[in-house]
Amino acid sequence: MILLKSQGRTSSQVAEIVGSCEMSVHNWVHRYHDQGIDGLATKAGRGRKAILQEADLESVRAAVAQHRQRLSVAKAELEQTLGKSFCQETLARFVKKTVLSINESENAPTKSRCRNFTNSKLKL
Repeated sequence: MILLKSQGRTSSQVAEIVGSCEMSVHNWVHRYHDQGIDGLATKAGRGRKAILQEADLESVRAAVAQHRQRLSVAKAELEQTLGKSFCQETLARFVKKTVLSINESENAPTKSRCRNFTNSKLKL
């Protein structure tokens, strides 16, 4: 947006080119004039905060370890324990992000060794 504006284009032309509204172009230009190139960076703290945080990790680990095959039961237990409401997908995403620490728990099943078949042993 800034480069297109520096070429002498109007805000409405720039907005049409980049698929934005004219107000966004004005906001970006004002941020650039006030703060320079650093003003165009996304600021920390933007967006929705995560429902399940790192502080909840131990509770999640215990619930998932206890109900490994039934995530819905673990979710219901966690909602009651933590006093937070969230969907099963949120829990699954959190578990996926922290899977290494959960897999290090004592009762995690160990991987079985797979058989390796080579072409020389196969009879065709």
